[in-house]
Amino acid sequence: MAVDFAKPFEDDISTFTYESGGESCSESWALVPTVGWVMTAKGCFTRYGDVWRIQDSFADGSQTFIYWENWLKDGSTWRPYRHGECNNNLSSPSWGRCNKDYYESASTNYYGDKGSRIRFQTCRRSPGDNVCTPSTIEEAPWIQNNS
Repeated sequence: MAVDFAKPFEDDISTFTYESGGESCSESWALVPTVGWVMTAKGCFTRYGDVWRIQDSFADGSQTFIYWENWLKDGSTWRPYRHGECNNNLSSPSWGRCNKDYYESASTNYYGDKGSRIRFQTCRRSPGDNVCTPSTIEEAPWIQNNS
């Protein structure tokens, strides 16, 4: 089912950061022959400052990125507002950073109500393959955006 967002897709390239991790994190793992299970990517969100951090944890030529969605309350229901990616084009094991500005749950939003939530996936993209954790965005937990 396609979701109709109010704003166009946002495609950001991360900048290098020495900071790692965040409040809410998701890891992507892969079974590598002769090695076993390897963490290939880690993505994190920090509500204070609306900062994404993404790490390419495995040097195999695949691109690491976070796919995120921001939904707002419109008085009676949650509606899609913004969505996009934070891409890490830095070499492994570098951490990248994307800085966004989302509505806070306590502030009046685009739809004239209060309420803002975010969900995300940590993903790897290689030719002909797109692996995300969780496997679909619908399985990702919601984060209430209160700084």
